[in-house]
Amino acid sequence: MLSARGLMLFGLLLSCLSGCMTPREGNLVLERMDSLQSSLDRLQTQLAQTQAAAQAQESETSVNVGTLNARVLQLQTEMEALPSEVSALCQAPAIPAGKQCDDKQTVRTVVVSGDKLVLGEVERIWIDPPQAVLQARMDTGASSSSLHSENLVEFERDGEDWVRFDIKLDEKMVTLEREILRYVRVYQQADPEGSRRPVVKLRVRLGNLNQEVEFTLADRSHLDFELILGRNFLTDVALVDVSKKNIQPVFKAQEQN
Repeated sequence: MLSARGLMLFGLLLSCLSGCMTPREGNLVLERMDSLQSSLDRLQTQLAQTQAAAQAQESETSVNVGTLNARVLQLQTEMEALPSEVSALCQAPAIPAGKQCDDKQTVRTVVVSGDKLVLGEVERIWIDPPQAVLQARMDTGASSSSLHSENLVEFERDGEDWVRFDIKLDEKMVTLEREILRYVRVYQQADPEGSRRPVVKLRVRLGNLNQEVEFTLADRSHLDFELILGRNFLTDVALVDVSKKNIQPVFKAQEQN
């Protein structure tokens, strides 16, 4: 609505114009002024509504900020209390009288990539028999694993084919006896006709692998390594990094469960 000052000015305007306007023109002016007044009233109402909405939003925001701050403080308090709660739940077990913790026990760190064991070109493996550590070369080009052996003597035991052979351990020879699983014929450049070799099974421990592996027995004294692990051992279980050696820790017999 117009203020008192506005009404006074409006009256003076009409008085001034009354002498130079026809009645029709005066009516048009009045209608125009009424329209302007209605628009002004509508704008004032919208302004009041907008101000009220802004105040309500500001009040709601203040409430939300206060709630969030209170929740943050609560979470901080709970986090600070976690260490003591965990300590209370995970108390060290009581050690029976006369028992001592083995502070000499070692932790074996096994190197893996995904679900596969990572091996260097050369690794120290534990085989049984003879329950000893041997240096082995990882050979992805060989289909089977091979062990250097000397003085092979085949014999029969309980109707099955067995073989007696010697392997070198720390500059001494150890005699082993194993059942022959089958025979294979191996061809080499120096032996185009091939040689018939017995296949035996030995248990291998390397990294976290503990499995029986088939080995062909042959004289490898002319080669750099007396033991190789081929694809029958490596496939699907290991990755070979030929730039490294002895990645995996050495297994010790006393670590067996």
